[in-house]
Amino acid sequence: MADRIRFQMTGWDELKRGLEQLGPELATKAGKSAIRAGAKTLAEEVKAATPVGDDDTSRSYRTKSGQSVTVDYGHMRDNIKVKMGRPKKAFNVVAHVTFGSAFWARFLEYGTVKMMARPFAKPAFDNATVLMLEKIKSQLGVSMERLARKYGRR
Repeated sequence: MADRIRFQMTGWDELKRGLEQLGPELATKAGKSAIRAGAKTLAEEVKAATPVGDDDTSRSYRTKSGQSVTVDYGHMRDNIKVKMGRPKKAFNVVAHVTFGSAFWARFLEYGTVKMMARPFAKPAFDNATVLMLEKIKSQLGVSMERLARKYGRR
């Protein structure tokens, strides 16, 4: 049976009041800052868990026209990035931790027909969940205070 991660956050009423006092635009700005900080924390944990080999990462191939092209995809760890996404609804915030051009990350994580799965991202996510939520919580408070002072909303 899988271990369950328990995280309890109190102060939802105070948070809601604080965000309402800021207004939707500033509340979204504070949320973006907090979500970005949480995503960076997750990216650091995934980077630490990502396997790295010593092999040369450049590959050569020929195009249809016969031209030889060399591409260096880099190591998987170097490709991990945080990207802010486009939310489907107004005043929502979306962040993605991606492997960029390291397409082979999914092969390691989930396996292939010829290779067993060697998960590293999911365990790193599970280990970082509480840390990530704590970072979001603290950064949200800091951002709300800073924006309230800057725009005189308190």
